[in-house]
Amino acid sequence: MLILEIIGILILGFILLNVILYFLEPSLIAITFSLVLRLFFRNPPMVDMEKHFPAHQLLKDNWKLIQEELLEVLRDEQSIPKFHEVDKIQRFINDGDKSPWRVFMFKAYDNWQEKNCAKAPKTTELLKQIPGITTAMFSILGPQKHIPPHNGFYKGVYRYHLGLIIPKDGECYIVNGGKRYDWKEGEGVLFDDTFKHAVWNKTDETRVVLFCDVFRTDLPKVFQPLNRWVYGLREKSQRLKKVLKNAEVQVDLKPQAG
Repeated sequence: MLILEIIGILILGFILLNVILYFLEPSLIAITFSLVLRLFFRNPPMVDMEKHFPAHQLLKDNWKLIQEELLEVLRDEQSIPKFHEVDKIQRFINDGDKSPWRVFMFKAYDNWQEKNCAKAPKTTELLKQIPGITTAMFSILGPQKHIPPHNGFYKGVYRYHLGLIIPKDGECYIVNGGKRYDWKEGEGVLFDDTFKHAVWNKTDETRVVLFCDVFRTDLPKVFQPLNRWVYGLREKSQRLKKVLKNAEVQVDLKPQAG
């Protein structure tokens, strides 16, 4: 009987905490929801793309087209914001060395960045054919860039990387949950970023991947609609509204004369 009372108190406390969070900062409910998922659902650090994100094939089949638009975007690379300029919280993992980590956002937290999308319309068209994508961007790591170990906080999505520009000489890789993956052009990887992970670009070249978060389809059915509702609470976050504003690339990418 005492055990049931303790469980009841814990459940009541959990509900009360989430009610408070809803009124103070709704996006923080994603953290408590992720804690619940960790209790009830296990998965490895790296997961099978064919099983959990079969739509990746559309992006893989068109990676050269995406790369072509990327190269056009990179003509004005200095106008692309650094990640910690888009989202201030990223300063803890991004601002520790002189080499930049820039992000060209197509979709941020389920919101399309229309001005950015207009600069890479073919890539945008491909992304819009995959409704499970919540965030999409070109992730641009400068030479000799290291992103220190950290954990993602939301377990309701998987992270996908498609190699677009990968250094030819030297090591360039991610370690997630103790598993190492070396990026390759035209190849992808799917992983759970709530495991501790870190990135190294031990080369003198820039590395670029198409970076997407996608809703997980392998959660128990009871969690599927709840997952999307919790994720949607981010739209109520004042911090994330600033992220969306900061994600816009301000410089027009116009053809060069001659």
